[in-house]
Amino acid sequence: MRSRCSRASLLPTSAAVLVFALAGCDAGPSTRDCNPRLAYCDGPLDANVPIDVPRRGDVRPIDVTDLYTGLVSVSISPANPTLVVRGATASQPFTASGLYSDGTQRPLSLGTWTLTRARAGSIDAATGRFTATGQVGDVTEVHFELPRPGADSLRATTVLTVRFERDFYTAPSTEADQARFVTVTTEATREVAVRYPLANAVVPQNVAPPDVQWEQGTVGDVYRVRLSKPHVAVTGYITHSGAAFRFNWTVDPAGWRALVESDLDDPITLRVDRATVGAAIEGTARTMRVAQGSLAGAVYYWDLRAGRILRIREEPSGPVREDFLPRPPARPTGDRSRCVACHTVSRDGLQMAAELWEGQGPSAVFDLGTDLTRDPAPTRFPVVNSAAAPSWVYASFSANATRLIANRLGGLFLVDPATGRTVPPAAGTLPQGNSVQPAWSPDGNTIAYISEAIGDGPTAFAASNLSTLPVTAPDSFGAVAQRVQGNALMAQREGGRALAYPTWTPDSRWLVFQHGPYSESDRAGATGATRTRFPAALYIVAPTGGTPTRLTNASADEREDDAYFPNFSPFVQGGYYWLVYFSRRDYGNAQAGTRGSGRRQLWVTAISTSVVPGTDPSGVSYWLPGQDVGSDNLSGFWAPQPCRPRGVGCTVSSECCAGTCGPDPRGTLVCNPPPPEAACRREGERCGANADCCDGLSCAANVCLRPPG
Repeated sequence: MRSRCSRASLLPTSAAVLVFALAGCDAGPSTRDCNPRLAYCDGPLDANVPIDVPRRGDVRPIDVTDLYTGLVSVSISPANPTLVVRGATASQPFTASGLYSDGTQRPLSLGTWTLTRARAGSIDAATGRFTATGQVGDVTEVHFELPRPGADSLRATTVLTVRFERDFYTAPSTEADQARFVTVTTEATREVAVRYPLANAVVPQNVAPPDVQWEQGTVGDVYRVRLSKPHVAVTGYITHSGAAFRFNWTVDPAGWRALVESDLDDPITLRVDRATVGAAIEGTARTMRVAQGSLAGAVYYWDLRAGRILRIREEPSGPVREDFLPRPPARPTGDRSRCVACHTVSRDGLQMAAELWEGQGPSAVFDLGTDLTRDPAPTRFPVVNSAAAPSWVYASFSANATRLIANRLGGLFLVDPATGRTVPPAAGTLPQGNSVQPAWSPDGNTIAYISEAIGDGPTAFAASNLSTLPVTAPDSFGAVAQRVQGNALMAQREGGRALAYPTWTPDSRWLVFQHGPYSESDRAGATGATRTRFPAALYIVAPTGGTPTRLTNASADEREDDAYFPNFSPFVQGGYYWLVYFSRRDYGNAQAGTRGSGRRQLWVTAISTSVVPGTDPSGVSYWLPGQDVGSDNLSGFWAPQPCRPRGVGCTVSSECCAGTCGPDPRGTLVCNPPPPEAACRREGERCGANADCCDGLSCAANVCLRPPG
């Protein structure tokens, strides 16, 4: 009679459970016939049957007392495999075996499997099967550990390489087009000229997939766009289809995600190859680097042609361009102008100040946490038919957004953004006489501004200097200090004596400003029929002064210096400050981009936080995704998502980043945390604090983001 036994009755809680580590015993939850002395199993278990079992011929019996006798080491098979993931999720099984002193090697079915890191997938701790996420490539160590009673565990390690490879075809391209690139040659006269992305650009991890743009080719040509890292290869095949062909390919989101999240320390290599009649010509490689950090928030910018402030905000699906203020207050008489310009945004992302009606009317402050699509959009204080409405050109919010430092013509003054009333200084004086373009430091301690401006007005001048003003107490100021003279930079390539548009790094350690022959990018000629363009470059300097460092990587393209009106993102990510500015440089080609048009577009440069005076800390820029290439875009301001974090006043719950609008202990309506039973916010969703986000995410710019690394 075959004896029956219950596994539960035979497996004590001690390490003796490892008697089943040899082949023939399953470690899973199912029940089988088990011989406690002989390592084989078969059939259902029955604890009421005595243990007296004949040996099975197909399993070598191992006496329990000899289980570890002679066991020298353990090993993993296969050794150092490569798993290629193409589309669907893939898996790699691993097995462990033991080497005994008699030279035999026997499979082991117990022990624990782990990974050094699980970026590319996970491993079943009991079975050793690795399952790839299908999203990234990586290299990780696979570990197997077998505990032994009364002795050290036995361990083995191997290396698993996961490669992400994906091919994409844009109709009419098909898989058959791969054959056209079996043999490639180099031929400079027929090689594709890549126009975007720029060589050596630095981008954040969450930037939208780039639109690769090139020139060169005829109908019927097939292009192979290859982007790669050591463990990722993303390839697109695109066929020149005729007159409407745009010579571009937007990288597939799944492929782009694999590129930015894999091999974090390695650059992306890009090539565009061309298969034409009689040959396949390989393109020249260029690289771009991905910073280990994500940018969040919204960029508010001026669409010059529409005379509107638009907003680009990041969503999990990509950048979204919004006309969030479609009907601002109209001029009550005459042309009924609704133009809004010369804006600035508070550092908490809740207020925007701007001038109205081509600068010929009052200025206004808008609450960005409310619905501004009404007609007219509400303002924080009356601006129409109000003789007391203030007027300014440039302004900057204090750190706590309770004050604006502004200029109208040639002097600075304080404004209460809640009421629009001018506030006299409590102590000290504010600079007058050609003092324009103020910028309040994030720590609230200093105001930088353009001083001694000489020219046509507060926006247009040909000579100026950079000065700072200390804030000694609320509404109190110290003595002015001149930091940089425009004359000192006349010998630079862009020439000129005009400094303009100072902006602070988010930690208040550095100032960046524009320099060139003129404060604006162009000026009308004598007849008004033509406009003269001016070059400009960006510089960084300590707020205490010193020799400015030229940001050449950010400022220059292959033809000229072309960088204007810089503004910093309020966040430091991936070891970089992030600076948005506008430029007339070409974006891409003439079909899909702006090449040859001279249209102003917004660009972003990464500036290393490890600034060394005299050494350019800037990276090559990238085009800000979400813009309309057919418009002139300038004056970008970066701010947190326009929602209200915890503790900030509100009127309805929809204004809150997370949680609900309700009374605080004093009875004031504020945004409160979400109730305990509420679901956590996922990546890309709005939040008011880190606690609102799901595990592994943090709340930055009122958005749940995954920390870098």
